[in-house]
Amino acid sequence: MERIVDVHYPGLRGALVTEALEIFFDVRKVPGLKKRPSTSELIDWIKLLLADDIPDDILRNRDTRKAIPPLHGALLKNEQDVHLLERLAFMTRREG
Repeated sequence: MERIVDVHYPGLRGALVTEALEIFFDVRKVPGLKKRPSTSELIDWIKLLLADDIPDDILRNRDTRKAIPPLHGALLKNEQDVHLLERLAFMTRREG
């Protein structure tokens, strides 16, 4: 997957790619998604992260159980999945 990202964004800093891939694969594991994010969503999401100049540390220093990734809507294919991810994060925060 890193090679695919490199084709679209040659020379992209390594930390951003590493953290983005971790989040991407974590989101793909969310139970109940109607459509898991594909490579296309990953590429689009990275483009948005770069456009918004999201710092690497925001991706790196996240609590994957409680936090929603920045610009998460770009990773998901439909509104139901966006709401599911948001609900799961909210429920996890309440329990914690």
